[in-house]
Amino acid sequence: MSDTPVLLSRDGQVATITLNRPEHYNALNAPMRKALTSTLAEVEADPTIRVCIIGAAGKGFSAGQDLQDFDYKQISDLLLDEYEPLLKTIHHGNKLYIARVHGQAAGIGAALALTCDLVMMAEDASVYLAFAAIALVPDGGLTWHLLNAMGRQRALAAIIEGKRLDAATCLTHGLANKAVPAESLEQEAFDWASSLAGAAPLAVAGTKRLLREVASCDWRSAVAVEAEEQNVTTKSKDFMRGVQAFVARRTPEFEGN
Repeated sequence: MSDTPVLLSRDGQVATITLNRPEHYNALNAPMRKALTSTLAEVEADPTIRVCIIGAAGKGFSAGQDLQDFDYKQISDLLLDEYEPLLKTIHHGNKLYIARVHGQAAGIGAALALTCDLVMMAEDASVYLAFAAIALVPDGGLTWHLLNAMGRQRALAAIIEGKRLDAATCLTHGLANKAVPAESLEQEAFDWASSLAGAAPLAVAGTKRLLREVASCDWRSAVAVEAEEQNVTTKSKDFMRGVQAFVARRTPEFEGN
């Protein structure tokens, strides 16, 4: 494995980003944050990539923030200047992002995993809410993810107790989509990504926008927002391709226009 903190590979329409500090359990330091930010931007700018897997080398997904890497007087500067941009690229991006979690995803590493659109975990993996153990609160949007998935009471207890949420618990609460045997995690994540890469890119991007917007609006507003997005999709060439394929009873091949 190279000394590069973040690796990028491509296979057809699927890209894989690999966190690559295995000797430090993929704790995020400044070089890794910078590399991850630029790699995500590269993925977003590449029209040939439709789905991106975010995984990690070594024994676990990520130990979170590298505690020996604090160059900021205010932690809020680190969170807002460096973490928010990379997390926002995933959350607001036009691609589908799949977190491929093995071992442990702890601290801001858990936030990175849960910010992805979809999460596949090894059956023996866990999300570790490590903040309480060092007298901190969650960050990187993690409270938002936990509240929306678990509800206030269960999220509060999990955070304060510093729980390790195993794959089965994450499935139960909607924090993960799938849990698979550890030995088949990499292949199953790629197979899933390859299958999802066949989805219409404009519909994927539009659905991500819709889910962000309707989360904070009433039913009538949701109908209006959906109508606006549908104006875009129904004018696309992909819509016509989809209709023609449906009538002909064949699988459509979408081109993203």
